Amino acid sequence: MKKVIRISLGFATFDDNGVNCLAILLMVCLKNNLLFPNLPVTMAVFTALQTAFQNAITASAQGGKLNTALKTEARDALVSAMRQWAAYVQSLAPTLTASQVLTSGFDIVNSNTTPMPLDQPVFTLDNSVTTQLAVWLTAVTNAKAYQMQYAIGAGPWLEAGIFPNTKNIVLTNLTPGTIYNVRIRAVGGSTQYSAWSATVTLMAT
Repeated sequence: MKKVIRISLGFATFDDNGVNCLAILLMVCLKNNLLFPNLPVTMAVFTALQTAFQNAITASAQGGKLNTALKTEARDALVSAMRQWAAYVQSLAPTLTASQVLTSGFDIVNSNTTPMPLDQPVFTLDNSVTTQLAVWLTAVTNAKAYQMQYAIGAGPWLEAGIFPNTKNIVLTNLTPGTIYNVRIRAVGGSTQYSAWSATVTLMAT
């Protein structure tokens, strides 16, 4: 008898950065995914909702009741769209395997309540191609994706993207002669994220 697959809706309780991170992952996973061809919220509309929420998070950091209210509204709109996507994936789950469902980016409810934190990622950088740093990352068990950040010198950490697997992770449009710091964390597991990796530093050529 085939095990019933249920999509987790726990993302509604994530913090703001967690919701935004998952939204980006869902866009990466569901864009041109032939298993889920008829998304009830179009990719263009969803992308606009995610961008609005991300901008609202940035604005709310400045404080103020208006910015906080706008962020809440943007979050509610994005979570509503995520729920619609989740319901669509759930409707197709009976015809799919668990591994196929997981390609959507959504979590599956696990009857095993044992915590499953993710290991800290380990990676190296390669500057063989000018203006680029390629990432050679060892896969983390049970990770759904990988979030990468970079910084220049003692500057702030900047988002470099969320990647669904360990392949083709590249920092581009870099300045030759500039030293970049890079860190990566795995997405998924019982804690949403792994710990950040050790920072790896390399000069762009």
